[in-house]
Amino acid sequence: MDDRRIDDDAEDPAADAGPSPLVGLPQATRAALLERIPELVVLIDAGGLIMHANERMLRTMGYELDAVLGTNVFDYVHPDDLAYMAWSWEARQAAPGEPGLIVQGRGRNADGTWRACEVIGMNLLEDEEIGGMVITMRDLSRQAALADSPARLRSMVDRTSDVVLLLDARGAFVYANRRLTARYNHDNDRIIGHDWSTILDPEDVPLARQWFRELVAGGDGASARVRLRIQDPHGTSAALEWHGTNQVDDPLIDGIILSGRDISDLVSLEQQLREQNTLLTHAATHDPLTGFLNRTAFVEQMASSLTDRRARGEEGDVVVLFCDLDGFKAVNDAFGHAAGDDVLAIIAARLADSVRADDVLGRYGGDEFTILLGGDAAPAVVTGLVARLKAKVLEPVALRGFDAHVGVTVGISRAAVADADLDALLRDADAAMYLEKRRHPGAGR
Repeated sequence: MDDRRIDDDAEDPAADAGPSPLVGLPQATRAALLERIPELVVLIDAGGLIMHANERMLRTMGYELDAVLGTNVFDYVHPDDLAYMAWSWEARQAAPGEPGLIVQGRGRNADGTWRACEVIGMNLLEDEEIGGMVITMRDLSRQAALADSPARLRSMVDRTSDVVLLLDARGAFVYANRRLTARYNHDNDRIIGHDWSTILDPEDVPLARQWFRELVAGGDGASARVRLRIQDPHGTSAALEWHGTNQVDDPLIDGIILSGRDISDLVSLEQQLREQNTLLTHAATHDPLTGFLNRTAFVEQMASSLTDRRARGEEGDVVVLFCDLDGFKAVNDAFGHAAGDDVLAIIAARLADSVRADDVLGRYGGDEFTILLGGDAAPAVVTGLVARLKAKVLEPVALRGFDAHVGVTVGISRAAVADADLDALLRDADAAMYLEKRRHPGAGR
């Protein structure tokens, strides 16, 4: 490695060759020029190890040459700038002999403090005389306008509470602030160049890609918002709201800026509100004891079902059953209302087990129940359903050390879909139920 160091005593064998006075300078003179230029210069090998550093760099940052030779140049880069510098390093390696991108970052002084620098590199690894990568740095620490330097701005972005990403037009990472690591455990140094969907919950990737395509297609200045979950390497997801801005046509940015704000608490609150709203809606439309639709909701369901059937042009009949428990008053009188409620809940469960999946159950009030048939309503089918209901309800109810015995009387009303009137259907079913009770006076209430 020491044979790469510049020898002040060596003479250039081509000192007298060529017309250019610069080419004709002795190597010692050229070495002296290298030491006296105002920029900080470092020569590194393909692995990033320091092969030489000029006097300006050593004096400015407080190092001795022997102390830095063979060390990795990235050991002197601020942790928050590593991903950015690694990306620019790869870009320089991809263009041998050409000046690289001008980037800004912070280098570590010998005393542990940080120095803002503007950095430009040239890949001369294949140059026989150089055989390394030349890194030229301009000290920015004394600039009055340091607040405008990308290094400081990047440091500010790294300390925001949002995830900030810069993607190319294909959706690959160009830059990610440190929030991505600090909060979501993604190694910034490893994601640069990879598609941004790699940090998202897999279920959200299709939506993310569609949203990103539309953002790119929107052209310069286009912006859009979307909710997408980010997933850490352990599989834990968090909800973020992303704001994307298309800046592909801006030569200083040349990409898509995404800002993601964690809205996990908001999403949790929204879920709680939805659940509360569901509970409130259910409470407003359902009987708390049986879970059946209450009277108002049952009538509304009848109206909705009839409207849908007419819209589909269905023929056939609308059939409603009106059920009234027999002997329930005796249970209430003998054992109290608490026992009566238990019996009602058990009988309601039996009714639910007896009807079909598309039939609709309602508690009309007290010990009265209504059923809107949703499937085949042929007379023979209805007769079989009523027989099944009666048999199920008649089974003794074992409760608190005693058996309660109740029955059920069922009234049936039927009307063609085209001519059905809801009030008339319910009224006729109720009347049919009372007529059935009169035919069997022993049923009682």
